[in-house]
Amino acid sequence: MPPHSFLAFILLLISPVPLAQPLLAQEALPEAPYGQFRKVAVNTGERSRLTVKKNWLGKRRPTQAVPILVLAGHADSQRISPGTRGYAVAVNGARPMQPGMTDETFWNLKTAQRIAKLGRQRGLNIRFYDPGVRTIHNGDDPRTNWSQGKRHAQAGGYALEIHYDAYGRDGLGSGVIPRVYGGQTTIDEHLAREFGSFPWDFRGVLGAPKRGITILEVGKLEGDLENKLRNPDTRDAALNTIADRVVTTMAKALGVPQSFFQIPSLPALPPSPGTTMATQQSLLPSHASAPPPIQRSTPSTQGQGSTQGATGAATPL
Repeated sequence: MPPHSFLAFILLLISPVPLAQPLLAQEALPEAPYGQFRKVAVNTGERSRLTVKKNWLGKRRPTQAVPILVLAGHADSQRISPGTRGYAVAVNGARPMQPGMTDETFWNLKTAQRIAKLGRQRGLNIRFYDPGVRTIHNGDDPRTNWSQGKRHAQAGGYALEIHYDAYGRDGLGSGVIPRVYGGQTTIDEHLAREFGSFPWDFRGVLGAPKRGITILEVGKLEGDLENKLRNPDTRDAALNTIADRVVTTMAKALGVPQSFFQIPSLPALPPSPGTTMATQQSLLPSHASAPPPIQRSTPSTQGQGSTQGATGAATPL
């Protein structure tokens, strides 16, 4: 081997290897979105028509480490306040995403889980609560969203319940219904700027806001939003996109620096001669131990619909 070739080989061996990059086997790695936070454009539709009637201002500024509890609307009230079935199921006759559950509840759960997951990766003190029981008749049962959210708010935390609005003319569009108990916060204000808003006394003050839980209507369950969620090829990226908007907005409201998302571990590659894998280290800052589990909150009582597509029955939150 010529001297210069031998020297080049030695330099190749001792030079630092980029994290998660295998030598001589890059072609074996999957292409994007591997190692990236995959998103897709998602149109959440019109903002709440009641945004022009906003009668509140979120001034209370929580600390950066404020405990955030994310809840899924209707997760504890499927046979009481089930949520909207969505345009695809109600109008087009599509199969529900999960038998025995409205599509809204299904997406409320998936979205709330994703928000909590990405929020933790971004350094927020955030967690998700799932009552586990899908129908709890007593709103004050300690397992409900209402009970869990109320206790969380009373302890100084911030509780956010995720919903999707009804399709068609029954829906009002995306927006924030702010908490009443405890007063509106800068998180509520920033979310309202991002998604739109409802008056604080919407429908005479809903059960969740009355207990200190803010409601976020992501958008009407119809059109591009629903299509991107139901399509298996775009579902994961759509959930990422929605969760990213919520988490980024909350982080800005709290003044939390925008950090990166965790890069997944490399897929296992078949061993091949001359291939060396560099050890991948976690890129995320270590998180403080999760706060003690909360217990649960009851479904919000509010219905909203969507403008895209045909008219649908209004569904209480």
